[in-house]
Amino acid sequence: MNNNRKFKTVLYLSMVVAILGGSAIGCAKKDTASSDQPSSTAKADSSKHIKISSMFPLYGDPAQKTEGWKFIEDKFNIDYEPLAIPNNSSDEKEKLAVASGDMADFMVWESFPSADFYNYTEQGAFLALDDYIKNSPNIMKLPKTVWDNVKINGKIYGIPRPRPLTTTAIMVRKDWLDNLGLPVPKTTDDLFKTAVAFTKNDPDKNGKADTFGFAVGENLAFLETVWNAFDTGNGWRVMEDGTLMNSTITPGRKQALTFISDLYKEGAIDKDFAVLKTTQVWDKINNGNAGIYIGNISDYAHFVEDTTKINPNAKFEMIPLVTGPTGKSGVNEQIGFYGLQVIPAKLEKDPEKVKRIISFLDWQMSDEGAMFKDYGLEGVHYTKNADGTLKVNTDKLKAEAIGNLISQNKFDPYLNVSKTAEPEVQKKQHDMFDYDADKGVTNPVISYLAPTQIEKGADLAKLRDEFFVNVVMGKRKIEDFDKFANEWLDNGGRQLTKEVNDWYKANKK
Repeated sequence: MNNNRKFKTVLYLSMVVAILGGSAIGCAKKDTASSDQPSSTAKADSSKHIKISSMFPLYGDPAQKTEGWKFIEDKFNIDYEPLAIPNNSSDEKEKLAVASGDMADFMVWESFPSADFYNYTEQGAFLALDDYIKNSPNIMKLPKTVWDNVKINGKIYGIPRPRPLTTTAIMVRKDWLDNLGLPVPKTTDDLFKTAVAFTKNDPDKNGKADTFGFAVGENLAFLETVWNAFDTGNGWRVMEDGTLMNSTITPGRKQALTFISDLYKEGAIDKDFAVLKTTQVWDKINNGNAGIYIGNISDYAHFVEDTTKINPNAKFEMIPLVTGPTGKSGVNEQIGFYGLQVIPAKLEKDPEKVKRIISFLDWQMSDEGAMFKDYGLEGVHYTKNADGTLKVNTDKLKAEAIGNLISQNKFDPYLNVSKTAEPEVQKKQHDMFDYDADKGVTNPVISYLAPTQIEKGADLAKLRDEFFVNVVMGKRKIEDFDKFANEWLDNGGRQLTKEVNDWYKANKK
């Protein structure tokens, strides 16, 4: 085993032991920050060498302990321990870490708003950060809307990881369209015909029945723009009478499920979709099995790279949104961040460490931090040309996975443009973010978590997901939709709808 791999394994095993060996949280609710605590601008004693651990989801390979790692440790005078968890299991590991009481010194909590986060906040698991961050110049650059969305009872318990509001694109194997003489789909009917043709007409011309239309994951993941084409709403839909209906039971949802179940009957959706995690769905695309994917614009870069490794003639393209039966289309407008950087409440007793963590996070959100995340160190991973452009050692940057040393980023509407991709790929991503900018379907109550959502949200989601998957796989009939909708309402959905509508009526602008 090489040293880097050994180091990674030791970190991972250490984290697992810490998570499984801790005791459950039993602390009472309390306000963990007070006005007399020092803010992040009070100069930390940088001469004091301390150890700081960070837990966050990993996309790609873990960072190697080379010059970039040493740069961070020297800059902040720390022993740095990044506990990067593969994203397929990171959400679960985050919850285990908090439940055990053995969190890293700071960690990413991915699911927000969520009942778990609200409950742990009520129990006093996280440190209130208002007084620590108020004078941090880069952290406080986040838009007011983002801060409004993240507050609980008026306080900030996590630093948002900012993201663009709209991030989704439809991606299609353009070479398959060309091989079959098909146009770029413009409507859901076109998309249906394309997906079926990709399944039945040998679009890769290899003489094998080894392709299908849609790459779909568990709980019907990666179908966002299909739902919106059928006007399901994003979380909640404003109905014609001005009230809100949950997207689970809107009339458009029934239409969309019919569309998707018909695709499944034609073999145009992977028969194993119900058990596929994100990276397994990606494998279906990279290996040349699936021809249509709906997902993050940032994914486009690695699909282009990976599909062409297997087939140099592969051509993956992002296309405009398709319209549904009533002319609707759109992408879900997001909350403006993905996850929060949280600090355990027990570090209230170690304000020096908290200040160092905040200083580290504030740097990650600076221009210098962004350059480091994207391009590494000047003179090591890149050099500047006379005209100001950069000459990047892409191979070294990727091999060391410099970007995976840190988990925070500055606010940037083009954040997810892949900086190490070919210029043509970057331009297409940039253009797609511009295209998406006014296509967002808003969730009218995105920052509100109703009491019933906290109490029964998981059960309602399970009921929804099981019914949807069973309809698509032919185990339930679409004619059962109205019966399901009533069951959903009777099991907490009716009370949830009342709470959400009451809040919406009192708070809508």
